[in-house]
Amino acid sequence: MPALATLPFASLAEKSGIDVDTLKSYERVGLLSKPRRPANGLSLYPADEDLRVTFIKRSFELGFSADAIREMVSLGRGKKKSCKDIYAIAERQLADIRRRLDDLARMERTLAPLVESCPRRGNVADCSIVNALSHPSADSQAASHWKG
Repeated sequence: MPALATLPFASLAEKSGIDVDTLKSYERVGLLSKPRRPANGLSLYPADEDLRVTFIKRSFELGFSADAIREMVSLGRGKKKSCKDIYAIAERQLADIRRRLDDLARMERTLAPLVESCPRRGNVADCSIVNALSHPSADSQAASHWKG
């Protein structure tokens, strides 16, 4: 039986387009399986492990948490799950991105007029931005009212 093709740790990092420290962090948080370590002490990964590393890297780029990525990776490791399971994880991520975009748009609508109306001169105590941020807004008063 022929030996399976393997990649040393540094070669896997290079082939995946990430640095060694990033690859170590993926292993440390449980996103990669522990490598095979023959007598020579090298860390050897399956030759196609670069596909998993690329998947992990791209998932982080899209804002997935390590837990979500771990869940998706585990689905690909022979668990009896389907594409529908991956879809559910991706759908949650998309909903979170859209919520954050809504939050960012709200922040932009609040901050832009403050920046535009700032005279950019005078003391900090007279700064219109400082004054606006030092007083509760109607939104924050309503939110604190609901919190009890």
